[in-house]
Amino acid sequence: MTLHRSNLPDQLGSPEKKARVTWVFLVFILTNALVAFSPLARAAIVFYPASCFLVSLFVIRRSKPAYTAFICWLWLLTPFVRRVVEWRAGGTLNLILLAPYVSIGVAALFLVPKLSQVLTRRTMPLLFALAAVCYGVFVGILHLTFTGLPQAVIAWAMPPLFALFLFGERSEHESIYKSFEMAMVIGLFVIGAYGIYQFFMLPEWDAQWMIQSDLQSIGLPEPFQVRVFSTMNSPQVFAAFCAAGLLVALRSHLKIRYLAIPAGFISLVLSLSRTAWMGLTVGVLYLFCLMPNRQRIRIVAAVGCCLIVSFVALQVPEVNTIVMMRFNSLADPQHDSSYEARMHDYNTVVQTMIDNPFGHGLSADAGSGDQSAPPGAISQQDSSITASLFSLGLLGTTIFGLGLLLLGFGIFSTRGTSGALIGAKATLLAIAIEAPFNNVISGPVGFLLWCCIGLCIAECETVNALDLNHDPGTAQASVSPPAAIAS
Repeated sequence: MTLHRSNLPDQLGSPEKKARVTWVFLVFILTNALVAFSPLARAAIVFYPASCFLVSLFVIRRSKPAYTAFICWLWLLTPFVRRVVEWRAGGTLNLILLAPYVSIGVAALFLVPKLSQVLTRRTMPLLFALAAVCYGVFVGILHLTFTGLPQAVIAWAMPPLFALFLFGERSEHESIYKSFEMAMVIGLFVIGAYGIYQFFMLPEWDAQWMIQSDLQSIGLPEPFQVRVFSTMNSPQVFAAFCAAGLLVALRSHLKIRYLAIPAGFISLVLSLSRTAWMGLTVGVLYLFCLMPNRQRIRIVAAVGCCLIVSFVALQVPEVNTIVMMRFNSLADPQHDSSYEARMHDYNTVVQTMIDNPFGHGLSADAGSGDQSAPPGAISQQDSSITASLFSLGLLGTTIFGLGLLLLGFGIFSTRGTSGALIGAKATLLAIAIEAPFNNVISGPVGFLLWCCIGLCIAECETVNALDLNHDPGTAQASVSPPAAIAS
């Protein structure tokens, strides 16, 4: 059956609530901008995460959709805030990056009264993932490697908890998806436009951060020499969000998509992230297969416009050189440094599993976010497989992977869902394609993965409930035995 939108609650409720939430967001933006660009910029180390927590606490009580959109914006913009503050105050201020996790912690608090509604057969596979995280914590403690353990725990545990929160608010799942869609499409325009500006101009705060972080994989701190990372912390993370935004925008009816899609596509190309290119291709093919003919024409038109814009951009010699070199490496991976690094990581993790099949614990993942692992170490940002095996071992990885597989099977086998979440499902497929080449199960991309999972299982549960109320016999017959286990 198809869900209808006519009886949906307003995303922000009454006009008074909408006005309050809007004013809170405006005050939050203005105060943090003033602090970040003022001589007191160092105060943002505490002020920014604290204000994010307080705003989350205020908004979640009044509008779950607005809260979801706020969390999305924090993931998109927090690394940018950090770089501006470092540029103004000096030093390395990683504490600011905790802001999205702190804000998701508010959702975790609101889960407690709803545990009876959240703990169902549908969420059982999600609990497998959380159990694997607990196993990783236990192994890390046994190895007495406490450095980075808190950061690793929140990077792995908070995104699945946010998925549980979305499932608990399934009565508003369509309104929440509308807010998610708006944040992703408008955010795509923002990060896409800034990414283009970054490639041609490279602001001082970005150049300074590149020099301080000493990342070899993002190019040189000069215009035309940088792999675009926009407002994010790496080209891979930016490209994953960009691809997700494009897939959501292709299904969206928001008018800003006409600006967001070309801006996002050009920046995605300039990120030089081949895994995101492949993921986007698979996601677009999925959309094309599932959408009606009229909307297929729209996808073809959008893809055609993006190709024309790309062709025009490639007329710039600097753009043509850097993009074609990266594109040609797809046909010759044997001489590609990224390919060699990943093969080294896979070989190393195989030997590690032979020596220690129980893993090294989640603390081993700490500090890998800068993608600058020392020689001989495993870069846990280059592959979800190596990251999970190294941190969770064979047992934890099996439990974690089983949970993801059951969730995916339940999502894609449920019939009668609305077309609104096709973009989220396409994003899940795109992220799955990236999994062997990028860490998509924790951190920022992990949030994207689990957010889409939460939105999808919320709709699947609502569809099943409506089917049961309408015709219990039909509902049971329409679900295969494996899907019933997953649901």
